[in-house]
Amino acid sequence: MKKILLTLCVVTLSLSANTKNDNTVLLKSLMKEVKTLKQEVVSLKKSKTQYNQSIDDIYENIDRVEAEGFQNKINFGLGFKTNLDNFTKTYADGHKVFNNNIWSNKLMLNMKANITDNMNFYGRLSMYKYWGSSYIHPYTYYDNMQGRVPSDSSLYVERAYINWFLFKDSLLPIAFTIGRQPSSDGPSNQFKDNTKRKGTYSALLYDGAADGIVFTANISKLIKLPKSYLRFGYAKGFGYSQTIPNVSNAFIGASNNDIKDTNIAGFFLDTTVPNVQNSFIQVSYSKMLDIVANPLDKNSSQNKNIGDVDLYGAMVQFTNINNTHLDLFAQYGYSHAKPNKNSYIDNGVNYGGLLGDTSDTTTKDGHSFWLGSRYGFGKKQKYKFGLEYNQGSKNWINLTQGSFDIYNKLATRGNAIETYMMYVINRYANLRIGYVNIDYKYTRSGWFVGKSRKISNSMDNVQNIVDNLKSVYLKMSVHF
Repeated sequence: MKKILLTLCVVTLSLSANTKNDNTVLLKSLMKEVKTLKQEVVSLKKSKTQYNQSIDDIYENIDRVEAEGFQNKINFGLGFKTNLDNFTKTYADGHKVFNNNIWSNKLMLNMKANITDNMNFYGRLSMYKYWGSSYIHPYTYYDNMQGRVPSDSSLYVERAYINWFLFKDSLLPIAFTIGRQPSSDGPSNQFKDNTKRKGTYSALLYDGAADGIVFTANISKLIKLPKSYLRFGYAKGFGYSQTIPNVSNAFIGASNNDIKDTNIAGFFLDTTVPNVQNSFIQVSYSKMLDIVANPLDKNSSQNKNIGDVDLYGAMVQFTNINNTHLDLFAQYGYSHAKPNKNSYIDNGVNYGGLLGDTSDTTTKDGHSFWLGSRYGFGKKQKYKFGLEYNQGSKNWINLTQGSFDIYNKLATRGNAIETYMMYVINRYANLRIGYVNIDYKYTRSGWFVGKSRKISNSMDNVQNIVDNLKSVYLKMSVHF
């Protein structure tokens, strides 16, 4: 009996030991599986992170490809100006008016697209406004002033044109420029803006937006002078369109023939001074037919075509003469106005005809010249000093109503002087402080309508006639 009990005890202890060993083995196996599961979870999390990152990379690549594809079609550039102007106006009767602390911004979004090897596109969208003002300037309704005079924050199409090149490798390559032309900010404005030449035509004669077509022949090989071009241009100075009653958005011309469109045609020769680097010459002739007295007035019973104007110009400029960092330019303009007896009458007020009184058919000749210089000094020519002078006669008339300068300095019938000091921040940006003094000798500077008279303190309406204008300004410009 004792032997049997002893045997049972041994068996029980053995089973117990085996169970403990089995539990230990099972626990170890479970812990191993838990560890494996933990590693798998970590691996899954890592895979998810990598997956999400891969998705982000894919989207980023898609965005980059789309952006590059878009940029391959259209490249954008930036122009930005902030101006602080302080004006003092002295009237013919002696009283003064001060307009100080006038801030403005101008934004220019420039566009370029290479369409094919022989065709490209250029464009510019512009906004020009005073700080804290959303006033819509009435002059923005003049086609050549859109985006060129301070108004609200609207973007205007200042330029949009196609260049189409033909016979590029021949003796006489030619090009057609079709659309809203590069007719603003022309030479020699690039000196005080510290940019390359931004417009095609003399800024003394033309400054503003214009729609037209220009034919250009590259005659450099024919006359053996580099950068020589002969241009013929046609533009609309004013197009009279009228909505047909009860027909939405239909513009097919005026309902009568009382007002004709203002058409402009011109010839231009660009070339260089022989054996003189960085030189530029332009001579030009243009004709404006059927000038409209007031492009804003669609009342054909009072608005009139008041005559024609011939405009002649010559200019020469030199950049960085003999590496002395000195720039010089000189421009001359001559205008010949031919009134046609018509005068502009608005609500019973007779404003006169083309540079004259009612029924005046006497031709009116005017002239102007513009001289300027700029000198760079300091380390890497960080500082530039400029001086400009222009003078216009009693009947001087040009097409600069769209000038960026809000006082339209180059239309002055009298004389104007401007001096400035520039600090070049970097290759894209500069600061300029300057002073302008305009001494008006005759009335109606920049206007086609009405007789120009010598300014004196004994004339009619003397309290409303500006005799002198002074401006101290600070400008920051970025072109990128």
